[in-house]
Amino acid sequence: MRKNLSPVTLLLAVLLLCFQGSAVAAHAQERSTARVAALLEESGYAYTKAADSVWAVAFEGKSLPKFNVVASTQQDVLVLFTIVAEKKNLRLTPESMQRLLQMNGDLDRVKIGIDKDGDLFVRIDLSIRVLDARELKENIEQVAAATDLVFSAMRPSIATPK
Repeated sequence: MRKNLSPVTLLLAVLLLCFQGSAVAAHAQERSTARVAALLEESGYAYTKAADSVWAVAFEGKSLPKFNVVASTQQDVLVLFTIVAEKKNLRLTPESMQRLLQMNGDLDRVKIGIDKDGDLFVRIDLSIRVLDARELKENIEQVAAATDLVFSAMRPSIATPK
């Protein structure tokens, strides 16, 4: 014989599942944050902590004088990214968009795009589960090198901030 659950029992069961899911996600986030912090220490990079799960590694490029590669954990994923140009300084044309698309295909590992705020970015998403210090370092270097290349190629479309 099958019993129907009361609406209150069903609601409590759903709330309990949501709470457990949130607790698991929070634990995964804490584990990922601790792992990335340890890997950054091991990498030898000088970095600053911008928030609980966000760090910045300063770079100087050949074309872009100073920029940060930002590392941010989102549960089991590490996102390494830079903002190449803010929307207010970016003048996109069909030709510059074509240049970005070609670079997106030419450069290894990285994604090049426009984020929801309209800023030009370079980024890599990595699985923290299999990440070691060497892979972290190689990917930080990849993002930094690609940022400098993208800035150089897009320089005619980027206004100098005043």
